[in-house]
Amino acid sequence: MNLDEYQEQAVATVQAYNSNDQENFFLGYLGLAGEAGSVLTTLKKSIRDGDGFGSFNEKLTEELGDVLWYVSSIASHYGISLEKIATTNLTKTQDRFKELDLQNVPRFDEHYPEQFPDSFIVNFIEEYGQNNLLTVKMIWEKDLENNIELGDPLTDNSRMPNNYRYHDVFHLGHVAFLGWSPVIRDLMKLKRKSDLTTLDAEDRGRPQVAEEAITLIVYNYAKGNKMLKESDRIDTEMLNTIKQLVFDLEVAKVSSFQWERTIIESYKVFHQIVENKGGKILVSPKQRSLRYLGKEIINEK
Repeated sequence: MNLDEYQEQAVATVQAYNSNDQENFFLGYLGLAGEAGSVLTTLKKSIRDGDGFGSFNEKLTEELGDVLWYVSSIASHYGISLEKIATTNLTKTQDRFKELDLQNVPRFDEHYPEQFPDSFIVNFIEEYGQNNLLTVKMIWEKDLENNIELGDPLTDNSRMPNNYRYHDVFHLGHVAFLGWSPVIRDLMKLKRKSDLTTLDAEDRGRPQVAEEAITLIVYNYAKGNKMLKESDRIDTEMLNTIKQLVFDLEVAKVSSFQWERTIIESYKVFHQIVENKGGKILVSPKQRSLRYLGKEIINEK
């Protein structure tokens, strides 16, 4: 029996109300809540009685069946298929929790001549700037002879020190783990000018604003959660907000699981570079990795 066959047979057992008000379809909701309580009561008895509750499996099967009946009843009232409910739920949970080998996920620029390098090193240098404010500049060590400063030096942009001057680490994390960052693509002069549609839709102002919004929203979330130092999970609500921000961009294909791994791993590197007040980061979209290399030691004579 599949779910739709169950639903068809279950709807035939929906009872008429004794009340004159036959429109109280919300009784199905109340029944669902009641049966969910019965499932918890079954768990309580199992905890209390242990092995003495020999009929636990049979009782749990019965109570879960009652929950399913009420779910079917509510769905039938609105003409919603149980099969559709199940399929939609699996799609959502797989997006959120299915583990992926990120190296098998295609890179967004693989069909364009303007590609992020397979791996590259960026050096973060902290120093005092105007008004005695701490600044961080980002240097792309393109090769032995070419060091290219990416953008302007950044401050915390805050009345209170908060280390946000290092937030470009998160953009580099987007490059490493997602193969995406309109902000870094702009700084590295890798906008996809070979395709004007892609250039306009993916590499210009609006996607850059969306990415900056993501880094700030996640940073504020992190501040309320010990800067994610002890976290290996991100709230689903936060991940859903991120997906809303990139709804019609190419990165919308990225799963919630990918976003979660990207954020957690990027924050690990962020803490290393803040602790050391700068240093070099190896960014590898090919290997889907972001690694702190340490701070270059300058010998003083």
